[in-house]
Amino acid sequence: MACAHGYEIGVCEREGRVLIGTQRGIALISILLMVVLFSALAFQLYSHQTMVTAQTRIGLSANQARYSLLASEALAQELLYVDWLDEDGRIRDDMAEPWAQPLAPLNTVSGDVRVQIVDLSGKLNLNSLAGVSSKESTKALSYILNRIGVSSELTPVWRDWIDADDQRFQIDGYQGREELDWLGNDTPFRTPNRLAGHLSEIQVLAPFTPEVYSELTLLATVLPTNVLKINVNTAHPEVLNSLLPPTGAKMSPRGGVRNFGSVEAFIDLHSGFSEIRDQLSVRSDFFEVRATLDSPDLRMDMTSQIFRDPTSGECRIYARDFGSRHIWES
Repeated sequence: MACAHGYEIGVCEREGRVLIGTQRGIALISILLMVVLFSALAFQLYSHQTMVTAQTRIGLSANQARYSLLASEALAQELLYVDWLDEDGRIRDDMAEPWAQPLAPLNTVSGDVRVQIVDLSGKLNLNSLAGVSSKESTKALSYILNRIGVSSELTPVWRDWIDADDQRFQIDGYQGREELDWLGNDTPFRTPNRLAGHLSEIQVLAPFTPEVYSELTLLATVLPTNVLKINVNTAHPEVLNSLLPPTGAKMSPRGGVRNFGSVEAFIDLHSGFSEIRDQLSVRSDFFEVRATLDSPDLRMDMTSQIFRDPTSGECRIYARDFGSRHIWES
């Protein structure tokens, strides 16, 4: 007998079985491809979910750490305000007051936070080179630069960096630089001709090793004012010495705690400062809060600058930085 195609029935049966087997093979391969595709899709979804979860966890931890540091900043503001409320604290600031003492680490959900309050009014304000006390400030900066091993040639350069004119400043045989000088650099730039916003701007003008720059930060700072007022109770002896004439008697670096109630009382004991009494003070308006959060999984540093209004005691944050790493002594 013959099948519909004219072949023997046995041949048709064999062809049918081959066709059915081929269809089953194609179906199996299709199913396997679908399984592979769905497995790859599931893996991608799982990987994406894991990454998003990790990013969310890191973001939450960073936000918690940030608010812990901001809490330490608020604590510093409160300490400074309480100090102002005290009548004696309102008249003078010295290193024996509570705000100047080492604070115990704060225990937070994110980790331990170490906090330190530094008096910026005890340092040389480099922005004062563009103020009415520019003569005294210029000599003081040259003195400090020499003490840390940097040429005083940088002094007129810094003066031209922050003053408002385009005239090159000269002192002690050194000449400053204005924007026409900097425009000739491989990477040209212009002088801002305004007060500096951060002490690190001085590193644009001259290379500093980390060690030398660290020494400079102990003696100098930049404040949002061109007024020079040094707190004689909190200033480093070298900062005070920088204001004296070259032949004047210098203060000893091993002096005890200074807690003068007035500039006149300080001058009575150190008569060499009589000519610069207008640049001296016994109280402080500018402070810096250094805070570091340490935990097994995270470290975050914050630096905040505070202005304390001398008339109301209100403490306002005028700058905040999360990029500076603090070094703490054990």
